Amino acid sequence: MLLELVQGVALLLALCFLYSVNIRLLRRQPTLQQLLSGLLFGAICVVGMLKPLQLAPGVIIDARSVVLSMATLFGGPWAAAISTAMAAAMRLALGGAGVGIGLLVIVWCSAAGLAYRHALRRGRVHARPLALLAFGLLLHLSVLGMFQGLEPAAVARVNSQLALPYLLVFGPATMFLGWLLQDVQRRLHTESALADSVARLQAITQSIPDPVLVIDDQGHYLEILSPDETQLIAPAADLLGKRVTDVLPADLAERVMGHIRDCLRTGKPASFTYQLQALGGPSHFEGRCQPLATLVHGRQAVVLLVHDRTEYVQAEAALQESEQRLRTLLRDIPSISVQGYLADGTVTYWNKASEQLYGYLANEALGQSIFDLIVPPAAQADARNDVAQMFATGTPTPACELHLRHKNGAGVDVFSSHAYVHVPGRPPELFCLDVDISSRKAAEERARYLALYDALTGLPNRRLLRDRLEQVLSGNLRTNQCAAVLQLDLDHFKTLNDSQGHVAGDQLLVEVARRLQASVQADDTVARLGGDEFVVLLHNLGTDPFQAAAQVRALGDKILQRLRQPCQLGAQEHHSTASMGATMVHAAPCSAEELLKQADLALYRAKEEGRNTLRFFDPVMQAAVNQRLQLQAELHKALRQGELALFYQPQVDAQGRIVGAEALLRWHHPEKGLVAPGLFIPLAEETGQILALGRWVLETALRQQGQWRQDPVLAALNLSINVSARQFRQAEFVAELRELLLASGADPRRIKLELTESLLLQDVEQVIAIMQALRSLGLGLSLDDFGTGYSSLGYLKRLPLDQVKIDQGFVRGMLQDEKDAAIAHSIIALAHRLGLGVVAEGVETEAHHRFLLAQGCRDFQGYLFGRPEPLADFEQRAKATA
Repeated sequence: MLLELVQGVALLLALCFLYSVNIRLLRRQPTLQQLLSGLLFGAICVVGMLKPLQLAPGVIIDARSVVLSMATLFGGPWAAAISTAMAAAMRLALGGAGVGIGLLVIVWCSAAGLAYRHALRRGRVHARPLALLAFGLLLHLSVLGMFQGLEPAAVARVNSQLALPYLLVFGPATMFLGWLLQDVQRRLHTESALADSVARLQAITQSIPDPVLVIDDQGHYLEILSPDETQLIAPAADLLGKRVTDVLPADLAERVMGHIRDCLRTGKPASFTYQLQALGGPSHFEGRCQPLATLVHGRQAVVLLVHDRTEYVQAEAALQESEQRLRTLLRDIPSISVQGYLADGTVTYWNKASEQLYGYLANEALGQSIFDLIVPPAAQADARNDVAQMFATGTPTPACELHLRHKNGAGVDVFSSHAYVHVPGRPPELFCLDVDISSRKAAEERARYLALYDALTGLPNRRLLRDRLEQVLSGNLRTNQCAAVLQLDLDHFKTLNDSQGHVAGDQLLVEVARRLQASVQADDTVARLGGDEFVVLLHNLGTDPFQAAAQVRALGDKILQRLRQPCQLGAQEHHSTASMGATMVHAAPCSAEELLKQADLALYRAKEEGRNTLRFFDPVMQAAVNQRLQLQAELHKALRQGELALFYQPQVDAQGRIVGAEALLRWHHPEKGLVAPGLFIPLAEETGQILALGRWVLETALRQQGQWRQDPVLAALNLSINVSARQFRQAEFVAELRELLLASGADPRRIKLELTESLLLQDVEQVIAIMQALRSLGLGLSLDDFGTGYSSLGYLKRLPLDQVKIDQGFVRGMLQDEKDAAIAHSIIALAHRLGLGVVAEGVETEAHHRFLLAQGCRDFQGYLFGRPEPLADFEQRAKATA
């Protein structure tokens, strides 16, 4: 029995050897190492179970408890899982009466090993031999306890024959295997640490950009580490084993050996510099030797670190050359005057630029007082104080502009800065660097002029005009004097520029400026805003507003009369006129910008009324503009806040049955109530808001028609939707309609888009292409207000229309005016010939209805059949007549 147990221990020794080989080979692959370790531990368990100690049929004793506990302790969770699984599988395969106890032992040993590993990692236990022995004895004592669950005969044999040898062999075997595995891991960790240390040392050595030499006390090169052999006198392989005296020049070799011997004798580092013809060319080096604490090949040695200082030597030489160049530069530089002087003002340096700027030659200035030479008498006291302050503190005053003096007494404007220089052993000096800024001063003056005056005419520009206007307004509040602002521009000035060129245009502008200035008093202001726009500011017109307005009228007519006089532009005589707007300035508070806007509005009115005239600003005009601006802002708000709605006006057939409706936009203003479309639709057309309104109308109307499709009574109704010319010409209009049709579920066969004849004013071919694209979507097209626009019969023949609508102007007048009746009759007859439907708008009486029926019209719309009304009312009407 003891022999079988010893055989199990031998297997453990084999396991230890194989584990050692495994972890050494796979030290760089820890995951694979754990997997193979698990297979190895499991295999040993399997082999042990193939040659076990058999107590009874199906009851076996082997070393798996030792293997599994140590596998989990040192191999980790993966090794534990694999080995446990393999052992359990083998025990199941062997079967027998003790299979249950065997599996329990396998799981318990693995769990105990993992628990030991967990406690070990947290420092609660250690893995010294006594601790491993105690763990082994306790573990196998617990296993013996599990054996008590076997059959009585097997339990009796275990207790009488096996228990003591089992504990005496497997307890120490656990300790021994654990000690061996731990030793293997320690050795591996030591080797890894040593390899890491060597790698770090190599990396540190290789990162040093300078050669590192090991030389013994006889001058032999023992080791050479150099990332760049061009810094060596010969290749490293050729130098190893040779002596310093064999490869270096004699004098240099003697110097180097002297420093090496001194370093070894004193035990302190030694440094020295030398020049050498290295492989990379002539170089300057600094050597630093450090004695080694150990013998190398039985002899004392030093480590010599060789640093290439060639760049430093070259830089030092370049610095000296640079200093010489700087001296020459300061002396000869043409644009910067440099003077040096002592604390008492005695000049010590005077370059050529100073000679040119101040008129004194160097031999005239050196030794003289800087204050007497170039500082005006009135400024000398302040200058002396500033210089004294700079010498006292060693801090120059900030750079600034100064007005100094030339030798001939003329003033000199310079931008001056100072530098304080104190060379040890010499008195401190101040160096003054002056740059002539006379040209810049002139340019700044010119810029200031251009900031306030027009470059072409010399008149005040908008900025200066605004300043003067503010002054007039401020003065009027104190004196109650009246003033006036006249704004004018030249009629058809662009035509002159385009026909005769900008030179002729500029000549005319200059002449207009001259005539305007000649027409007003000296204290009045004539300004040019830009282009051909001029402004005349009149003030001190008295306190009577009516008399002041009369003066403005008289002066304005006088100016217009002068501007009508012919003007000679080169070889040609040119006749021009101007339009003028005027606004009066009274004591009432008003801003400059507001006055200019008023004058501009009056000018706009003058242009509207035929040009070549003067018009005064009317507050009603301003109120109308303000109202439009307010309406525009409120229309934006209406779109956002849902103040818009669609009303529906019935369209009936010859029998008076409702067959459709026209969707008409209405605006429910929260304060003004229902706003008439004639007020906000034209404004939306001008401002571009019609695009947002048009999309909202399309989206709302199509969604409504889509809902009608679900109602059997309303599904057959046609819906006409107005489309503006601007909306129609949008590049994405057709694609947008296609998306809206799909999203709304509307039936395109029941939709008619009403277009106006203004579409035909330009690019008819593009209009036809867009109409055909809309027809391809299944939509119907109707030409609204037919007969009032610009379309020709040729266009009518080509347009892919479904319907025309007779303008209500013809319908209302056809009973009183034969011409309106003839036009209505012709439209109906023409539409029938072209296969188009006809709808008569504005039918308000039975007489109109009967007349149109007699002419062949079958579809009608007007107050006779119903006014535009909200959706609910229309739907109720339509269902009632269905």
